[in-house]
Amino acid sequence: MTAPAAPAHDIVLEVLEGCAPFARAEAQQLGEANLVGPTEVRLRTADLTGVKSLRRVVAAYLVLRIPARRPTELLETSVQQEIAESIALIRRSAPKPRFTGVRLRAAGADTAPMRRLESEIAAGADLPVQEDGDLVVRVRKAKDLLVSGRSALAPALPPGPAWELLIRLTPRPLATRAWRTVNYPGAVNAAIAASALDILDVGAEDSLLDMTCGSGTFLIEQLHEAVPERIVGVDLSAEALAAASAHQRAARRRGRIDWLQGDVLTMPLEGGFTRLISNPPWGTLLGEHETNEELLRALLGRAEELAAPSARLAILTHEIGRMESVIAGGTGSWSLLQEHRFFQKGHHPRLFVFERTQG
Repeated sequence: MTAPAAPAHDIVLEVLEGCAPFARAEAQQLGEANLVGPTEVRLRTADLTGVKSLRRVVAAYLVLRIPARRPTELLETSVQQEIAESIALIRRSAPKPRFTGVRLRAAGADTAPMRRLESEIAAGADLPVQEDGDLVVRVRKAKDLLVSGRSALAPALPPGPAWELLIRLTPRPLATRAWRTVNYPGAVNAAIAASALDILDVGAEDSLLDMTCGSGTFLIEQLHEAVPERIVGVDLSAEALAAASAHQRAARRRGRIDWLQGDVLTMPLEGGFTRLISNPPWGTLLGEHETNEELLRALLGRAEELAAPSARLAILTHEIGRMESVIAGGTGSWSLLQEHRFFQKGHHPRLFVFERTQG
């Protein structure tokens, strides 16, 4: 007898603006996934374990849609039972999460009904209410979500006033990587790094150089995908490279990375790289705004020396005006293929992707 199929669930994936297309493509490996805005993907899947492994999203939430007009109706016994069952389902899903406290996120979170709702959820989960609780429950009014003229909800739900409770599947956001054991300043967001590598299109046949590797985010993220034949990370800082090595060990991924200390602009380095990437200092935590245009120009020139024919180069920078000035002044054998914008907590980094077209 064939075992019954596991029930599918509605999942909301919170994403950074600029990462949504890549998050959707990744989520489609698990089920039907639709963009419902620049920072949200809606997924229908039975694979909660697979959801927890998504690398291009900030956080993932199990969705409960509750027909109700007022938030006080969320306190009804039947609703609380459904919430408790959903939390139990999350706790059973592998890898099993260990939550320490409940935190409600909602408009009007400090009102009496929302505080009571938070307390009831915490009681049902047998956890305390905590200001920094890691069992995060978002409460919002349900919206009619349309994708290409049809409902993004599957299965279709009856119309009418409703609320959504979004219960986060993991104690920490998915973008907060478990392997990041060292808090090194200036590290690129891991979800942005994974999306940038999608744009760069790195394959197993490539040789990959991170010209300013810092604590290793780009290269360690790549180990979770196709592992290139050769991987090299260069940085001036011994402290950064120590963090990168620690992160690689914590990630427990196959693949060798050569971490080299020195100035990538001048150090002896065997070339022939087919993929190159850099997230150079940009003047807030590291580097100086005044010298970064010179640095960007120098990185393009050095990349030209180290690149194989038809190589691709990606530079992620906040110095948009200075990068545009460098491009206007000429990029040698590099031809600009595209610019891609990301948005993160008030910062707007842009990925400039080049292809070597001659030489």
